[in-house]
This record gives sequence, structure tokens and C-alpha cells, in this order.
Amino acid sequence: MRAAHRGVKFPATAAVGLSVLALISAGQTLSPGEVRISSRPYQPQSQLLRTESDVVRVDAVVRDKDGHIVPGLKAEDFAIFDNGKKQTIATFAVETHTPLAAGQAAAAAPVSPTTGQSEGTSASSPAANSPAQPRPRYVALYFDDVHTKWGDMKHVQQAAENFVRHGISQNDRIGLFTALSSETVDFTVDASRVLDAVAKLQSHARVFESSGCPRITAHDAYMIANFTDSEEYRTVLAAAKQCNCDASAYVDQTCHKLQETVVVTLGRQIWAPMRELSLNTLESIQGVVKYLASKPGEHVLLLASSGFLTGTLDREVDEVVDNALRAGIVINALDAKGLYTEDPAHGRIQNELSGGAANDALKHETESFASDLMSANAAMVDFAVGTGGRFFHDRNDLTAGYYSLAAAPETEYLLGFVPEKSNVAFHKLKVEVSAPGKFSVQARPGYFTPTKPVSVDPTPEEKIDAEVRGSEERSDFPLSVSEKPGAASNGGRELGIQTRVDIEKLPFQRQKDQYVDMLTIVAALFDAQGKMVAGKEAQMELALKPESFERFSKSGISGAMSLEVPPGAYRLRVVAQEAIHGEMSATSQNVQIQ
Repeated sequence: MRAAHRGVKFPATAAVGLSVLALISAGQTLSPGEVRISSRPYQPQSQLLRTESDVVRVDAVVRDKDGHIVPGLKAEDFAIFDNGKKQTIATFAVETHTPLAAGQAAAAAPVSPTTGQSEGTSASSPAANSPAQPRPRYVALYFDDVHTKWGDMKHVQQAAENFVRHGISQNDRIGLFTALSSETVDFTVDASRVLDAVAKLQSHARVFESSGCPRITAHDAYMIANFTDSEEYRTVLAAAKQCNCDASAYVDQTCHKLQETVVVTLGRQIWAPMRELSLNTLESIQGVVKYLASKPGEHVLLLASSGFLTGTLDREVDEVVDNALRAGIVINALDAKGLYTEDPAHGRIQNELSGGAANDALKHETESFASDLMSANAAMVDFAVGTGGRFFHDRNDLTAGYYSLAAAPETEYLLGFVPEKSNVAFHKLKVEVSAPGKFSVQARPGYFTPTKPVSVDPTPEEKIDAEVRGSEERSDFPLSVSEKPGAASNGGRELGIQTRVDIEKLPFQRQKDQYVDMLTIVAALFDAQGKMVAGKEAQMELALKPESFERFSKSGISGAMSLEVPPGAYRLRVVAQEAIHGEMSATSQNVQIQ
């Protein structure tokens, strides 16, 4: 998501050539998919929210009364309240994202076997002047196979399969992750791998209820284990007394007293493994968030689950939200239960009960049914609301849910403030919009006071931006650059830039029979005052077969791009970064365009 700043328009004085980075390797054949190439205007992203480690970041998505996202707001349109006290907004930025049309999948352009570039997109073709393609969008499909019931999982599988077949675009990289099983797929453009994994998903859900009388549901166990003065405790205790104490005898205080221990013990025995599974699930989600954060481009995590209880795990839930916010990850959640229509008391009221205890149990089951479902969904709601995502629930058309949740918000506002020192552990946040109109705001509900200094690592994009702004030479791997001024197709002037990378020095990953890595190359021109006047960014995804890798290891991979600028003196800065270890090379040279 941080890459959205790349789409900012350039001043009219410096048009950017949109020729696609092309392999200059005549006579060398490549199989489709070995090289995927894209290019776009380069614009350094905002550094505002990374310069202060003590800034509390609050990303906000604003919708109007009809649910449409509202663009065009300014910092003065917002107000942030920390535990009810209005804060001064210290940082403000806007990110925009290209929405994914529901059900519309862009067909991947075939790759030329001789050049490695997409067919029909040469420097002289009409497509070369079309709008720049968006950066890759990494969509992590997370299936909570620990808490999703068998029937719910089948519905989710069908919806996910439909989405993967028809809902992804050419720029999407889809990954599949689970809470328990080994059916995971790293981010890929190969939909067949994801579909195979989706088909193999299985539910590993367990039933957490006591058998016999008193019957204790999962939510009852959570409430009894943590709140002995709760309505759940009193209702179950009354049932336990009737079930287990001799009704014919005079009030047996000893038996009644024993039931208090029995109920609490049963509640804790049921809640302990539930809490452990919920904690493991949160740790698993946290791992996917961190891995997703390492990928360059837009980030979306789509969590599908029947829900799980996290009532005593607020800090762990907030840590997931906080890490997602810092990495620019939107978490969307889909309730796999769909429109839940089960009779809340069906099969759950003990036949052994009678009289007042039976009536109390029936009343409790009926009245607590909605709150039980809300408690199970609480973490998913917090993830979605806290990261500016959406929560799809109470609907059976799960396929529509995948379509509506897969895209990042079109407009997102990045707010930040410096909090006052406080001994309060949890700070409740509220974000308001003062602009005319009726709006709803999605933002994180609060934050915990850090127990230790927060270390914020720069993203790959930020590392590239830092090198582009620099002037020193860097050579983690061999990079050579040459340039040549010339005439642009519109009659103006342009600078042609040739690059060559020695891929033998790159830390490729071996995936089956392919050498996999990705190169990002940025070329930028700066005027005499140090202001960037034009920039271009290109990405080359490599999945080379052994024979191709051997050839390019000897010749290197060369590429070409052009920048259209007015005549004048400039400093050319070229930076190349590989994706596996983040190694970079950079060089600068002065150029004169007549």
C-alpha cells in the first residue's frame, strides 16, 4: 500500500516517457512467464509517518451515508481524540489505490519469447502511451481452519475458488495461508497453485462444550473462567445444583457449595484450550502480517473464519492491528458462518432441567445468543475497523464477500499525533470528520502504551527512496548505466537510459526448476537545485529456467527506459534493488540535454 504514492502526477514541465523496460537480448528465447515486466512513473513516497518513532499512527477510511469512500479531505477536516482529549495532528498524508472491479479479471499479457516483454507494448506501440500500470498488489488469503466449522469451510472454499478464477487481475500476487494445516502457497501469479491448495483445505475445528448436565457452551466457559459474577455463571450454577444435588433431601448446602467449585473448574477446563488455540491463531495471523509487509507493493489480508474468542487477548489483537498499520496492510474479514439461522436453544437446553432452572436456562440461551456471536467475531471486527478494512457478515453470498473485500480502499488518510506521557495502558481513540455532510470513519479503536521503544524498520520502497535521494555510489551487485539524449516522439527532448545487471551476483531463490528474484530499477533526473523533475520505475520479475539463467549469467540482463524533460543540465540517479535480500546498487552522473 505504501506504493500508492508512486501514482502522484508530475508537473507539466516534465513529462515521463512510458516505454516499457525491455530485455535487449536478441536471439535469446524465453518461455512465457520467465520474465514479467512493468513500468510506471516514479514518485518518492512520504516519509512523514516514519520520521518519528513516537508518533501514533491512525489510518482512516471515510465513507458517506451511502457507504461510498470519500476523497479530497484535508488535515483540517479531521479531529483525533485520545481518551476524549483532542490531539494536534502532527502528520498527514493521503494514499489512493486502484480499485479491483468485482468479477473482472485482467488477462495476463503473453510474454514475447524473444524479448521477454509483453507483446504489443514496445516503445513505439500505442500501448506504450497508456496509463502506467499499478504496482503489484499482494493479497494474502488466510483461512482459519482451526475455528471454521466443516460446513462453513465448504462454503468458503467455493467462494474462494470463484474469486481466484475470476476476481484477480494481472497485477495481483495471491498467497494462501492457514492457521494449522500445511496447505500454504507463497505469493504467486499462478492461479492453479492457489486453486489446488483451496481444494485441499479442511476444517480442524473442535467442539468446546461440556457433556451432560450442566451443559457449558464455549461462551459460557469464557465468561465463567473470567467473571464469576456473570449471568452465565449464575445460570449454569443453578442448573448444576438441580442436576447434581438430591432434590428430595432438605436443601443440601454441602452439595450446593460443591457445585460452585464444579462449575468454575469445568469453565476453566474448557476455556484453557480455547484460549490457547485463539492465541496460536493470533500468532499465525501476526506471522502472515509480517511476511506480507516484506513484499513491495499494495498489501491486503483477507481473513475467513467462523470466529474465535479473544476476550482476554486484547493486547495481542492490538499488536496485530499495530503491525498491520505500520506496514500499510488492510485486513478485511469475512464471517464464514454467513447468515446464521440456527435456533439458539436447539439441542442445548438440558432435558434434565425443570421448573425455574429450565426457564432460566432457556431465557439465558435465547438472550445470550447474539452476544455469543458478537464475542466470537470481536477480533475480526477489530482487525477490519482498526486497519481501515471491512467486515463481511450476516450474508450468505460469500462469493460477493471475497470480491468486495479483496481490494484496498480507494482513498486512505494517514494521520499521526504525538501522545502525551501517560500511565494509562490502553488509550481509546476516536476520529471525527468536520467537513459538511454525514460521514462514517473507520480507524483503529485505540492503542496500548508501548512497554519499550518502538523500532520501525524502513520498507523496501523507503530504502529505494533513500538511495535515490543520495549521491554516493553503491555496488552490492554489478550495475552499469549509460545514457544518450535524443528526440522524443512528440518533438520534445528525452534521455534514453541503458542499464545492465550482472545477475550471477544476485541471491536467487530456487523454486522447483526456476531461479526466482525480482529487480526494481529507478531512474530519476534532478535539476541544479536538487529538485526531482522526472522519474521512472520498472520491475522485472524473474523466474528463469536453468538454461536461461546460465545464458544471462554470462551476458547480464540489459534494459532500456526513457525520460522526457526540457533541455538543461541534470544529475541522473539510477538505483537497482533485488527483492530476496534487498541488496542495492546505485550510481550518479551528470547529463546535458541540448
